Amino acid sequence: MMLKMITVSVLLLGFAQTVLSQELQNEPYHKHRLTIMMANSHIPAADNVDSQDAVFIVPTWGFDYDYWLSPKWAVGLHNDLVLQQYKIEKKGNEGIIERSFPVSVSGVGIFRPWKNWAFVAGVGREFEKNESFNLYTLGVEYGIELPRDWELSFNLIYENKLETYDSWLFGIGFSKILGPKNEE
Repeated sequence: MMLKMITVSVLLLGFAQTVLSQELQNEPYHKHRLTIMMANSHIPAADNVDSQDAVFIVPTWGFDYDYWLSPKWAVGLHNDLVLQQYKIEKKGNEGIIERSFPVSVSGVGIFRPWKNWAFVAGVGREFEKNESFNLYTLGVEYGIELPRDWELSFNLIYENKLETYDSWLFGIGFSKILGPKNEE
């Protein structure tokens, strides 16, 4: 299933890049973006498990790299580190699982249809010492350009750990745009 999702994502990105390349050919853009994100993750499957809070929110750090193919399309590697131990109830009441500082790594595609808005979709894996899970991620980002090739962004990201649990991430990202503008 994971291979099918990756294949479909790559094909869609390739098709979209081909269709849009004529339209965007003369727009200059930077090719590289590094982001660090401070965030909080809401994990609904952890609500009310073994005296955890009724609404369980944990601190999270995000570390992302994006490579821009055009002004509207990018591919990236997005990584999240949850800074806490917690327990979750598996979907379908299949028992309680302990999670200890899980790390999510996702390959993503990014589409920026308007100047400040970007939509993110991808697949990856959440790694943790007890049990690791495949995942897919969907997100939206609103970015504000700052002087000297910096960017401030507000992020809302949904991660679904397949057949297990899901989480919502709300964050603020600080990005550094690198390299000269591509003058195609």
